[in-house]
Amino acid sequence: MRKFLVLAALLALSLTSLGQIRVLVVDESKSLEESLRLLAVVRALKATGAFHFQAVSEFPKQPWTEEPFHVVIHIPTSGPFIWFCSPWPESILPGEFRLALSHLKDAFVQAFSPLREIRGPAEDLYPLFLSLALVSMGYMGGGR
Repeated sequence: MRKFLVLAALLALSLTSLGQIRVLVVDESKSLEESLRLLAVVRALKATGAFHFQAVSEFPKQPWTEEPFHVVIHIPTSGPFIWFCSPWPESILPGEFRLALSHLKDAFVQAFSPLREIRGPAEDLYPLFLSLALVSMGYMGGGR
């Protein structure tokens, strides 16, 4: 836990020039342990001031008309993975934004290991296609 708090403090210092990164968490898990881990990671990251979180308990089906999110994190009901969706390939992101997403991903890896593995569009096709669907529905940057 101490390592996690140090990571959150370093994140806050390194991201002062960025605005808040908007994150949608789709938490379909039914496990109390996973819900508590999610609560801990969100509280720690929210305290840095670099992230704005919004959570829902089921996967969105309707188009989103408000400001899009930078990242959508999908925690399915079961399975070994958490899906980390982003509308852009990491290679084209500006350095500070890439660093922020890396820290966000690292925080979820620390919070959920060994229960689940975090997979993004670069590691698996499912989050890639999920990201494309979320962009087309307006949930992530890029709009409909």
